[in-house]
Amino acid sequence: MFKAAAFFFVSTFVVSSLALAGDLNAAFDSIKNSGADFDPDGAVCEQLERVRLAQSYPADKFLITGDIEYSTGKETVGELDIIVIDRVTNKVVLFGEVKCWKNMEDGLMKAKSQMMRFFWNLEKHPNSLRFTSDSDTNITVDQIPLNTPFYTVGPQGSVAQGATYELDLTLKETQHLRMMLLKCQQNGECPSPQY
Repeated sequence: MFKAAAFFFVSTFVVSSLALAGDLNAAFDSIKNSGADFDPDGAVCEQLERVRLAQSYPADKFLITGDIEYSTGKETVGELDIIVIDRVTNKVVLFGEVKCWKNMEDGLMKAKSQMMRFFWNLEKHPNSLRFTSDSDTNITVDQIPLNTPFYTVGPQGSVAQGATYELDLTLKETQHLRMMLLKCQQNGECPSPQY
């Protein structure tokens, strides 16, 4: 049985807010040079969240990454959206799940179930858990304490639905921002993802 003590949900998560306040141009400028693949629907929200986290977790002390898949064998079991790693200890200090869904309540239920599944696998199958990423970030089980906190993020209005934090943009604005970024990459005005 999964130990409840090993699963710590951040219920109050305090960090400084990005000064985007619904400003699409500021949001665009903050992530346009990331070279991220904005084709997946949630990629814009994940990139905005990484920019926000960088204010509280400076790059000289922490690595903010994500899109790390994990498996216990051949098939992928899940993916971790946001991971913050302390550069001194090389330990994961925070996980985040980002859900920019139309039905935020369903998105949050999915985010919480994903983290429960991850921590269950971490506890039950630590020797077979493997991590893969398109980036050059390598993560091992030894870096992840069982009590690592996690939090949830969604578009504006999602805190009222139970998210820990919400972005300054509405779901419709994040969708518009995604189109702006894809067009910018297609026109060669912004870096495209390198595969």
